[in-house]
Amino acid sequence: AYSTIQSVFEEADVIYFTGGNSFFLMDQLRKTGTDGLLKKELANGKLMIGESAGAIICAPSIQYIEQMDEKPEDYSQEDDAGLDLIDFYVLPHYLTAPFKKVTEKIMTEFSDLNLCPINNRQGIVIDGEGSKVICKD
Repeated sequence: AYSTIQSVFEEADVIYFTGGNSFFLMDQLRKTGTDGLLKKELANGKLMIGESAGAIICAPSIQYIEQMDEKPEDYSQEDDAGLDLIDFYVLPHYLTAPFKKVTEKIMTEFSDLNLCPINNRQGIVIDGEGSKVICKD
């Protein structure tokens, strides 16, 4: 329930969202009000780690990822808004199996977006100074 999520968020040092279906994750965050709680905690200085879908949802919209993440039949949102925490669009698993073709297609079809493609050894660090891609060798 909302109060449980709120207390867990308040007690946590870091809020972590793993991978999965971006549309399912965003739908659940918005249905439960967790999106607002998360934004409040981040505004208060809490750290967030988003892996795959957990990074995708930070963008202004998640519509660009529909070719990679199928929208669930019970998706209840009227739009594909993301959390709008960043001004770019993370494209995880870039050129890595089994997402090689679909990530190339997204890069081509959404070339008007500020896409940030990263492979499975890379991450994006965002702080008050901006963002940078880091790589684990």
